[in-house]
Amino acid sequence: MGYLFDDLKNRFDFFLRSKITFSRKNYREKACDIDEFELTGAQNELYDYLNKKYDLSIFKGLNSRNFFENLYFLSVFDKYFEQKNMGEISVLDIGSKNWSYVRSEYLFFKTLSENLILNGIELDAYRLCSNFYNRYEISKFYKKDLKNTEYIAGDFLKHSQKYDYIVWILPFITEYPLIKWGLPLEYFKPEEMLLHAYDLLKPDGEILIINQGEKEAEIQTELFKQTGLAAEFTPEKIDDIFGLLKNDRYCSKVINRN
Repeated sequence: MGYLFDDLKNRFDFFLRSKITFSRKNYREKACDIDEFELTGAQNELYDYLNKKYDLSIFKGLNSRNFFENLYFLSVFDKYFEQKNMGEISVLDIGSKNWSYVRSEYLFFKTLSENLILNGIELDAYRLCSNFYNRYEISKFYKKDLKNTEYIAGDFLKHSQKYDYIVWILPFITEYPLIKWGLPLEYFKPEEMLLHAYDLLKPDGEILIINQGEKEAEIQTELFKQTGLAAEFTPEKIDDIFGLLKNDRYCSKVINRN
């Protein structure tokens, strides 16, 4: 039977929350104080490097977990994306959830161009969290005061805008995580989504993909082969200097060389 019962339940629940879109309003977090934390040598070295290169004041207002989450992603973008000054930049984040890391994306890409358009797209934007805020409402807090930044509640496969950069964190490349996150199996389309992401790239555009665990990294490598896409590098393990993650994460990148 596989996931038949779970899939039927997910279809019903997904339909309801997509129509009702209930949420508390005006989400806020208790801001952390970075001076309260004792960073180790490696953590302090990375923090000092990022603080000198970027204006980390944009992370003010975040709680401690999301402060370090944004530091983590900023360090990943700094390491793996090509950094070149551009007249304008358009960026898409696929599967943004509540977009708690949007400030790291905004800060990184803003250093490449003052003319930045940053979009996040989430299929399950009205999923309700345990605090009775939905993802869409929470994202308003994280992207507050970030100019030309839009959170899109919609299906990525129906999205057609072209981009210079695409960020894709934890794509669903096996059925189990998708089912456990409450989505119907009809949305499990890893090959189609990867090819569509590539089609949305402008010439020399880049897709940065982050997978969870060694097994998913192996599956991602197979997806590149199946779709005929040549990755710039196969998934490599990302350093988790701040100790945020339960599982290892791996990074790979595709560039549109046309």
